[in-house]
Amino acid sequence: MFFFRTFARKIITNSNFMGKEKRNSFIVSKALKTFVMAAVLTAAASQVAHTADSMIIGHVVGQDAVSAINLVLPLVEVLNCMAFLICFGANAMCAQAIGSNDLDKVARTFTSTLLTVMTLGLAVSLGIALFSDRIVTAISEEPRLNGMAYDYIHTYALGGWLQMLSYGMCLFVATDGRPRMVTLAVVGGAIVNALTDVVCIVILGMGVEGAALGSLSMFIVNILILAYYLHQPSSSYRLKWPGKDVFKIFFTQIKEGAPVTVSNSLMAVTILLINDIVLKYIGADGLFIWSVCLQMLLISYVFVDGVLESMFAIGGVLMGERDLRGLGILVRQALIVISTLVAFVIVLMYLPNVVGFLFGVQAGTPMAIELNRVLRIFALMLIPFSVSQVLLSAYQILGHEKTSVFTATAQTCLLVLGVWFVAELEGVELWWGFAASCALVLLFQLSYTSLRSRFSHEPISPLTMIPQQPKGYTFDHSVKYKLDDVYAALNDIDAFLKGAQVSNATRFDVNVCCEELMTNIAQHSNGRILKQTFDLHIHVNDEGVFVTMKDAGRPFDPIKTGKMADSHIGTEGHEHLGLRLVTNIIPDISYKYMYGQNTVFIWKKAKEKEDGVSR
Repeated sequence: MFFFRTFARKIITNSNFMGKEKRNSFIVSKALKTFVMAAVLTAAASQVAHTADSMIIGHVVGQDAVSAINLVLPLVEVLNCMAFLICFGANAMCAQAIGSNDLDKVARTFTSTLLTVMTLGLAVSLGIALFSDRIVTAISEEPRLNGMAYDYIHTYALGGWLQMLSYGMCLFVATDGRPRMVTLAVVGGAIVNALTDVVCIVILGMGVEGAALGSLSMFIVNILILAYYLHQPSSSYRLKWPGKDVFKIFFTQIKEGAPVTVSNSLMAVTILLINDIVLKYIGADGLFIWSVCLQMLLISYVFVDGVLESMFAIGGVLMGERDLRGLGILVRQALIVISTLVAFVIVLMYLPNVVGFLFGVQAGTPMAIELNRVLRIFALMLIPFSVSQVLLSAYQILGHEKTSVFTATAQTCLLVLGVWFVAELEGVELWWGFAASCALVLLFQLSYTSLRSRFSHEPISPLTMIPQQPKGYTFDHSVKYKLDDVYAALNDIDAFLKGAQVSNATRFDVNVCCEELMTNIAQHSNGRILKQTFDLHIHVNDEGVFVTMKDAGRPFDPIKTGKMADSHIGTEGHEHLGLRLVTNIIPDISYKYMYGQNTVFIWKKAKEKEDGVSR
């Protein structure tokens, strides 16, 4: 834990490029923790559903069935990669559009993504289903496994497009500030999956085909629940035909999603190559052990995936807000959350018998003894692997596509080559190659980014690649829920706007809005702990002034309240005259309750000349 905090503190120190501003981590940390809790539960429910398939299959059908499913897991990863390519980039675009309050772009991107999934997704799913027999024969020469491998992937591939659609909808809803809705959908799907497994595998005796049907039933439930939310008025997503921009949106989302797709494609290749190495050097029994280890890696990735999803969603919005310091805080907090994996590593080191029992291995048998020994070795790779993934996610959020692709490729090459090299050594087991390779990957990643930061034309932080100097003028402030702190912050805002050469008229409008909104937050804090704060972020560039205000109070829409006061002026409207003034002087203002926080977006567009000040 000490290592993670020291490592994380170095990251945020290197990214504090605006030293005069007062910004703490409370709001970003609360958003991350709120999102991570839901994301981890979501990923856990999803992974437990898949792992339960293997456990039930191991107990009912046998260990060979578990190995057979692992053989065709790379084909499942192909469907995942298609989902990443289509949906991840689109979600990143939507996150930044939500952060910059461009709801028209959100609607066009969302609609284009659904159309792409329904066309390309169906084509890829049918292609895998039609050629399943040839694919299985090409990737395996083990006759005792091939028949079951074909039965599983042929059934699964027929509904593979459902997996892609479910993944995309989960991303969109979570990014819209509703990760708990995603958790509800995935938990509901996991329950249905478990029931389908029992019926199809245990009662009907369908074997691996029943496991495939269970997974597909989970995706259907996910889609139905999430579609209900997306139809609600509170959703940021609407269907809008993208028109002539459909191809432009498509190629942009492909570019945005390429690094993640390459990373996950390489993961599929890695599993495929390691399957081959294990079969060659150890045989079918070794493949079973590797299958159990892989399931442990995927279970640990539940935590990692929850953190990464949180980073991509919150980080995308922060990028849309031009909040680079907030992004640095996010990476620091993500590394601290990752430290919880230490507990899982301890479990694998001291209680490996439990893992073997879950997969149908009887205690005391030669297989159980060997599995226990291997699990203790394999556990050593989990921490360096997880830290590497967090840093890689930071590069992707920042748009360093080449760096992301390069480091993801290096990860795969070093992992596969490391396992193969150790397998070739006499007297050393290939299992040590996993831990050694992951340590080398992290060392390579840190060295590479440090060199990039040293020779970059623009100052960037080592480790994270976050720019140390934003384009334009940036103001960051965390304000306590006290009127004295609010008034002090307002003086700082006015001084900042003058220093940024904002026109008198624009400066007056922004000051009035900030004063009313910040005062409203402080007055309605309901005795909130004074150590807590709300965040104010202002960015000025040639396009205008962008203001984002976030507080962790109860849900309250000041924009809706101000418009209601405007329509009832002369009656109860006098209670909210200040908010009414805000909605009148700033037309480009919106509110969103997301990640457990009230978020107000303000955009005051620049004018060429105003009050004699040239912009």
